[in-house]
Amino acid sequence: MWAFTTHGFLSIVQHNAMPDHFQVKARVPDPLEKLWPDHKIEVIDWADYRYRITIEKSEVLPVLLEVIASVDYTSFKDVCSSDADYHWALSKIWMEMYRYQSKLEAGG
Repeated sequence: MWAFTTHGFLSIVQHNAMPDHFQVKARVPDPLEKLWPDHKIEVIDWADYRYRITIEKSEVLPVLLEVIASVDYTSFKDVCSSDADYHWALSKIWMEMYRYQSKLEAGG
Protein backbone atom coordinates (compact mmCIF):
# COMPACT_ATOMS: atom_id res chain seq x y z
CA MET A 1 0.00 0.00 0.00
CA TRP A 2 1.23 3.46 -0.78
CA ALA A 3 0.49 6.25 1.67
CA PHE A 4 1.12 9.91 1.03
CA THR A 5 1.18 11.85 4.28
CA THR A 6 2.12 15.39 5.20
CA HIS A 7 5.32 13.83 6.58
CA GLY A 8 6.18 12.13 3.27
CA PHE A 9 5.56 9.08 1.10
CA LEU A 10 5.47 5.52 2.46
CA SER A 11 5.20 2.05 0.99
CA ILE A 12 3.75 -0.40 3.51
CA VAL A 13 4.02 -4.09 2.72
CA GLN A 14 3.85 -7.44 4.43
CA HIS A 15 7.27 -8.51 5.73
CA ASN A 16 8.39 -11.51 3.67
CA ALA A 17 9.43 -13.65 6.66
CA MET A 18 7.51 -12.26 9.64
CA PRO A 19 3.73 -12.62 9.36
CA ASP A 20 2.95 -10.19 12.18
CA HIS A 21 5.22 -7.44 10.82
CA PHE A 22 5.10 -4.83 8.11
CA GLN A 23 8.05 -3.46 6.29
CA VAL A 24 7.47 0.28 6.06
CA LYS A 25 9.64 1.78 3.34
CA ALA A 26 10.38 5.32 2.21
CA ARG A 27 12.44 7.16 -0.39
CA VAL A 28 13.75 9.55 2.27
CA PRO A 29 14.09 8.92 6.01
CA ASP A 30 11.94 11.85 7.18
CA PRO A 31 8.50 10.18 7.34
CA LEU A 32 9.90 7.14 9.15
CA GLU A 33 11.75 9.36 11.64
CA LYS A 34 8.67 11.47 12.30
CA LEU A 35 6.07 8.71 12.53
CA TRP A 36 8.11 5.99 14.25
CA PRO A 37 10.94 7.85 16.02
CA ASP A 38 11.84 4.94 18.30
CA HIS A 39 12.60 2.52 15.47
CA LYS A 40 15.97 2.03 13.84
CA ILE A 41 15.90 2.81 10.13
CA GLU A 42 17.65 0.34 7.89
CA VAL A 43 19.50 1.92 4.98
CA ILE A 44 19.85 -0.37 1.97
CA ASP A 45 21.99 1.23 -0.71
CA TRP A 46 20.91 -1.05 -3.57
CA ALA A 47 17.15 -0.91 -2.86
CA ASP A 48 14.62 1.26 -4.64
CA TYR A 49 13.16 2.21 -1.24
CA ARG A 50 16.44 2.89 0.51
CA TYR A 51 15.01 3.60 3.99
CA ARG A 52 12.88 1.09 5.87
CA ILE A 53 11.80 -0.21 9.21
CA THR A 54 10.55 -3.63 10.16
CA ILE A 55 7.77 -3.13 12.66
CA GLU A 56 4.91 -5.05 14.24
CA LYS A 57 1.61 -4.39 12.55
CA SER A 58 0.12 -3.48 15.93
CA GLU A 59 2.56 -0.52 16.09
CA VAL A 60 1.80 0.75 12.59
CA LEU A 61 -1.99 0.85 12.71
CA PRO A 62 -2.44 3.35 15.59
CA VAL A 63 0.06 5.74 14.00
CA LEU A 64 -1.73 5.64 10.65
CA LEU A 65 -5.08 6.09 12.37
CA GLU A 66 -3.69 9.15 14.16
CA VAL A 67 -2.41 10.56 10.85
CA ILE A 68 -5.87 10.14 9.32
CA ALA A 69 -7.64 11.55 12.39
CA SER A 70 -5.43 14.67 12.31
CA VAL A 71 -6.57 15.70 8.82
CA ASP A 72 -7.85 19.27 9.19
CA TYR A 73 -7.19 20.57 5.68
CA THR A 74 -9.23 20.70 2.49
CA SER A 75 -6.30 20.40 0.08
CA PHE A 76 -3.58 17.82 0.70
CA LYS A 77 -1.20 19.20 -1.92
CA ASP A 78 -1.54 22.74 -0.55
CA VAL A 79 -0.75 21.71 3.01
CA CYS A 80 2.43 20.05 1.71
CA SER A 81 3.61 23.16 -0.15
CA SER A 82 6.27 24.07 2.42
CA ASP A 83 8.45 21.29 0.93
CA ALA A 84 8.75 22.38 -2.69
CA ASP A 85 10.20 19.09 -3.95
CA TYR A 86 7.55 16.95 -2.25
CA HIS A 87 4.80 19.31 -3.46
CA TRP A 88 6.13 19.06 -7.03
CA ALA A 89 6.16 15.24 -6.82
CA LEU A 90 2.61 15.21 -5.44
CA SER A 91 1.47 17.48 -8.25
CA LYS A 92 2.93 15.10 -10.84
CA ILE A 93 1.20 12.13 -9.19
CA TRP A 94 -2.06 14.08 -9.04
CA MET A 95 -1.80 14.78 -12.78
CA GLU A 96 -1.09 11.14 -13.66
CA MET A 97 -4.07 9.95 -11.62
CA TYR A 98 -6.24 12.63 -13.25
CA ARG A 99 -5.16 11.33 -16.65
CA TYR A 100 -5.99 7.80 -15.53
CA GLN A 101 -9.46 8.92 -14.42
CA SER A 102 -10.06 10.82 -17.65
CA LYS A 103 -9.01 7.83 -19.75
CA LEU A 104 -11.39 5.51 -17.91
CA GLU A 105 -14.21 8.03 -18.15
CA ALA A 106 -13.61 8.25 -21.90
CA GLY A 107 -14.02 4.52 -22.26
CA GLY A 108 -10.55 3.30 -21.66
